[in-house]
Amino acid sequence: MRLLALGLLTLTTLVVDLAAAVRTKVDLVNLTPEIRAGEKALVALRYRCDPHFHIYWKNPGDAGASPTVEWSEKSGTTIGDFIWPGPKFLDQSGVYNFVYEAETLILLEVAIPAGKTGQVTLKGKAEWLECDDKGCWPHDSLVELTVNIGAGNAAQKYDPKLYPSLRPSLAVNGKSDGKILTVDLPSGRKLSDIWFPDRNFVTPNAAIKQKVVDGKLTFELKEATETLAAGPVIFTTRSEDGGFVDIHVKLDGSATKGSTTTGPDAHKGSTGGWLEWTPEAQAAALAEGKIVYIDFTARWCATCQVNKRVYTQDDVIKAFATKGIVRLKADWTKKDDVIAAELLKYGRTGIPLNVILRTGQPPAILSEALTGMEVIAALNAVSAGKPYQAAATSHSFFTWLLLAFGGGVLLNLMPCVFPMIGLKVLGFAREAGSTRRTIVLHGVLYSLGVIVSFLALAGLIIALKSGGSSVGWGFQMQSPGFVLGTCILMIVLGLSLAGIFEIGTGLAGTAAEADGKGGSWGAFFSGVLATAVATPCTAPGLGAALGFALDKDRSTAETLLFFTVIGLGMALPYLFLSIFPRLAALLPKPGEWMETLKQAMAFPLFAYALYLLWVLNALVDDAAWVRDASLGMAVLASACWIWGRWGAPHRTDRERLYGKGLAALLFVGTLGYLYAGLN
Repeated sequence: MRLLALGLLTLTTLVVDLAAAVRTKVDLVNLTPEIRAGEKALVALRYRCDPHFHIYWKNPGDAGASPTVEWSEKSGTTIGDFIWPGPKFLDQSGVYNFVYEAETLILLEVAIPAGKTGQVTLKGKAEWLECDDKGCWPHDSLVELTVNIGAGNAAQKYDPKLYPSLRPSLAVNGKSDGKILTVDLPSGRKLSDIWFPDRNFVTPNAAIKQKVVDGKLTFELKEATETLAAGPVIFTTRSEDGGFVDIHVKLDGSATKGSTTTGPDAHKGSTGGWLEWTPEAQAAALAEGKIVYIDFTARWCATCQVNKRVYTQDDVIKAFATKGIVRLKADWTKKDDVIAAELLKYGRTGIPLNVILRTGQPPAILSEALTGMEVIAALNAVSAGKPYQAAATSHSFFTWLLLAFGGGVLLNLMPCVFPMIGLKVLGFAREAGSTRRTIVLHGVLYSLGVIVSFLALAGLIIALKSGGSSVGWGFQMQSPGFVLGTCILMIVLGLSLAGIFEIGTGLAGTAAEADGKGGSWGAFFSGVLATAVATPCTAPGLGAALGFALDKDRSTAETLLFFTVIGLGMALPYLFLSIFPRLAALLPKPGEWMETLKQAMAFPLFAYALYLLWVLNALVDDAAWVRDASLGMAVLASACWIWGRWGAPHRTDRERLYGKGLAALLFVGTLGYLYAGLN
């Protein structure tokens, strides 16, 4: 009973809601008394912070997160981006932030359709991070506003001077040597001593420590996380009338010299010269005659993450810089129909995809597995006006099948499948003393598990596409529920391999078989599991083959054939070793090494679970839920430990009953809590 009481106390402590009370009130207010069809109206998100609390500007500074809103109803209107008021500087023990306190109105332009009559209703979910000197807490709130087309609408008063984008901006010249940014001071204007950078091309610390040298402002560029060349160089500061004004700095040709980020953050959003991809950004760059490099990527795509090592190579960085390449990142971590539609233009339904574009030339499509030499070769070809690799659509059907088969074989070498390799090695070692019939049967059933899983995945993709959804390879990794379940499975299997508890080896194929039937089912489900963990990766050649297989011109039968061939390719090495068991005899004889390998293979599973948590952090908007999920993994691990320690056969029936009951309560309760809070 003491164990049960301790377990219940632990559960209560770990899963209690730690969220602080909301200290910021948020609502949606109207600013336009007379709203006319065919014109634009102003509304605002009004944030009212309690004393000592604050929220953040569009550039939060050293820490923090800017407010956002996700619209669920717009009544046919088009709502523009945030129009930010000027911020306040806040120093929290050397951590510099740009914030809002008390009451703040963040404006939004609403374009009313021509001919619109009656009412307009706007609904959305506002999210923000509120902080004081003790900590920060993420919150969200539903906001709603209904206004009438015509006059007589109640309107909140606001001061236009506080919004620099609503006022004429100042243009000044500047230059940079990669270490110092020098900006000419506007003549005849008395401005504040603090210039707020609208992004981190200078750090908040450098912005505060700006110096005046020979009538010019200087800013240090060290430790900046964004390059000057990554976008417009804009500062916001107070003007002599108490309002705010934007200062646009026009850089000379030395602005980018030596300023490219080369560290591990060189590919985060717009960091290191990478900008967010949009059709408009792509079109604008091409219209200026620029060469555009687009990286279609996602957090859940492990191959994409491996590819990013290429962008940190000095010769690749130099090639991007010297050729003036505009680099755009199309992040498909969350389901995005616009990116899905863009992928289809290149004959793809999944990622990774890296494309180089230049007006008047065919797109250069790079391999799924990148190398620095290939990126440089493609850039040189496009720069010289030569085709590099247009979309490959001229292959014969048989060639596409070979690509699908080869891609399936190479999936076994991809990082997603690595955690399963050790399990199969153990399986072959344990079967060394089995009959030939048993070994072949297990190889066939494993292969069948892989192929059936691929066919089920193909069927699901076809069904979703026929319903109008934009999905492709690895689409289930865009589902937070699937990623969470896979993460939990990796932790549970890893703990079992480490010897914390035994879950029965049928599923993981990691221990001796209780009987033939159990081992057979274990072989089949090992194939299912291997397919599940393989989908975040794309082997060389597989991406193009998948695009061909899922093309609208392919019949359902052809698509299913392609996925069958991919499954055969992935299962082939293990099927081959099963049919020719003498090859498996090259492994050492069963012995103590197997237990060592078994425990060691737990760590790749734990590493994969951490990777999936990182993916979840991007898929889920609620930071509090991500915190709870991390805590929940510890509770689930505790439940597995209790099951293994007090549910062991040598325990008394009473101890086993209490131990397994408590473990099940912790596990199921935590699982239910996490899924209930998952958006």
